[in-house]
Amino acid sequence: MNASATKANGKTTRLRRYLAGTWADRLLLFLVLGGIALGWSHIQQLVGSGKPMVDIYHGRTLLAEYPLHGKKTVHFAAEGEIGISDVIISNGEVFISESPCRSKRCVRAGHQHRIGDSIVCVPNRILVAIRGDAQDFDAVVE
Repeated sequence: MNASATKANGKTTRLRRYLAGTWADRLLLFLVLGGIALGWSHIQQLVGSGKPMVDIYHGRTLLAEYPLHGKKTVHFAAEGEIGISDVIISNGEVFISESPCRSKRCVRAGHQHRIGDSIVCVPNRILVAIRGDAQDFDAVVE
């Protein structure tokens, strides 16, 4: 037997060791992986469903909520810990145009337009979040 045949037998033996198990083990593994994939797709559909809404918070207090795809441009002055952050909702996008914080990361976050996106101004304690219609969920956990 030559060296390449011995090497191939060694790889085959290792592969068989990794795949050791009965057909029931493999079936169970397949069912679990399929359940995970179906559950993930179901969660993505729930999160992405409904009319997109923009929620504006100061800390845990909801200051305002507006539809993301409204007919008019919305300018909202969100009063925070250190001043006023100017939140603009226009053309299916939301962004913070001005903020009193020094780093301006919330302003540099840019325009957000997808459900689940958020903009946070930590020093001013302002959160702008885009969510789907909450009526599609069974429960909300805080």
